[in-house]
Amino acid sequence: MTDSKLVIVGAGPAGMAAAIEAVRAGARVTVLDENPHPGGQIFRQLGSGFTVTAPRALGRDFQRGQALVAEYASLASGMEHLGESLVWGLFPEREVAFLRHEESHIIRYDQLIIALGAYDRPVPFPGWTLPGVLTAGGAQRLVKTQRVLPGGRILLVGTGPLQLALANQIIHAGGKVEGIVEAAGVVGNWFQLACGAFGQWALLSDAWHYLWGITKARVPLLRGHVIVEARGNGKVEEAVIARVDEEWRVVAGTTRTIAADVVCVGYGFVPSVELTRLAGCEHRYQPELGGWVPVRDENMATTANGVYAAGDCAGVAGSQVALEEGRIAGIAAAHALGCLSREEAERRAAPCRNRLRSLARLRRVLDAISVPRRGLYELATDDTVVCRCEEITLGDIRAAISEGADDLNAIKRMTRTGMGSCQGRYCGPALQEVVARERRIHPRDVVPLNPRPPIRPVPIHALAGEGELE
Repeated sequence: MTDSKLVIVGAGPAGMAAAIEAVRAGARVTVLDENPHPGGQIFRQLGSGFTVTAPRALGRDFQRGQALVAEYASLASGMEHLGESLVWGLFPEREVAFLRHEESHIIRYDQLIIALGAYDRPVPFPGWTLPGVLTAGGAQRLVKTQRVLPGGRILLVGTGPLQLALANQIIHAGGKVEGIVEAAGVVGNWFQLACGAFGQWALLSDAWHYLWGITKARVPLLRGHVIVEARGNGKVEEAVIARVDEEWRVVAGTTRTIAADVVCVGYGFVPSVELTRLAGCEHRYQPELGGWVPVRDENMATTANGVYAAGDCAGVAGSQVALEEGRIAGIAAAHALGCLSREEAERRAAPCRNRLRSLARLRRVLDAISVPRRGLYELATDDTVVCRCEEITLGDIRAAISEGADDLNAIKRMTRTGMGSCQGRYCGPALQEVVARERRIHPRDVVPLNPRPPIRPVPIHALAGEGELE
């Protein structure tokens, strides 16, 4: 058992920014992160043995992340950074349980900042379990940190700016992008988009850079289309796409086939709320932010005493928003620990709040364009696997609903959906939409799966006792 005044879970943009501000204020900080190096997904650093000779090839986010990581490293003497630490539970008495070097540990906190980020939104469709179908985040990790192309002929399907960024990273790595299949159609209100983007010169520069990159490489960009099916004999060989209406429902007679050996699927992200739910935080359903998100005040404090949530785990809004939210949370936690007066905390947080307000204008417009529509979850057929861990099909789930299962936990008990190693993280969002459609209710009225520790797979021997932190 170890004690720390402030524990931060996650060392992505939000977690690093929170740690920087808290250490500067004089707080005693411990950071737990499952990766070997800080940076998270968006600012992910290369592993040992790799040398960066051309930073531009890794993208603009990598270059921006270098400055934040360097600032974080410069404050190492004021914090304890525990990499390769997989947090698997929260318990009463303000205890965080985590796995490190195959041993389980518990740390007590006075204040806790959860900055776990988000994960790729799972969308079941026929053929999505074929080898060669990857999430966009998984493909990006291969390209950015392992310098490995996921395939020879790569098709990107999904929505949002990650599509363009990933396409450029693949092109710079020497890969072939067969096309970008974008679910969102042409933006209707250009005036709103221009107003939202005004002042966000760095983001506009990124957008122009990515669009020019795919134009120069002659990558087709198909707007208002989704993938209908992935086909192949034991692996992906082709993808069937189709045009969709405003609700992203397939328009009859518009299907076409594109040859590809890899399909990267990226329909946005889902906030990682397992820990905020274990902490007893109140949550609300906000589809424009990715789904269920913790309720927070202006200081990123949740409804659970001493618990803050920052970054994409509290609503998917991008790395720039995550940075500002992390800074605010770190300042607020330092104030709660008595390291800063209220006046000083407000002075330090004021610029962050101003930047958040500026970023919110563009975010609202982009959310209106790319938030997933109901038709996306109508692609699966009865024999499509929804729960990959337990191999439960849509037909199995529909049968359970017809037999009286009226929420996700009842379906879990009847079918084992959500009992696999992912603990419902990947089937939960799709299952919520299926139940809402079958029962003709809003997704917010579907009770989500109950999280239970361990929220991530850990070896059974690690639960038998505590190890000693090095």
